[in-house]
Amino acid sequence: MTHMPSDANSIQHLFSYENQSTLWCAIPAFEELQTVWKEKRALQNYNLYKDALDHALQKLGKYYSKFDEKNVYVLALGKFYFGSFMI
Repeated sequence: MTHMPSDANSIQHLFSYENQSTLWCAIPAFEELQTVWKEKRALQNYNLYKDALDHALQKLGKYYSKFDEKNVYVLALGKFYFGSFMI
């Protein structure tokens, strides 16, 4: 059984680079963590953690919605994916 702290830890490592921008991975990282925790919440093995997962998903949703308030995240994501195609 994979533990939930290791999920968050692996996502946190995406933001640990010293020599490159990591802002572009904020949205995909939140989406990945949200997907993994929703999947675990549905598993019988994680019934003990259901309330904690509900609370964590609610908190994640709160911060995920803040991406709508700041265009910089979408711009950074676009620059990363399409930057090499810009003229």
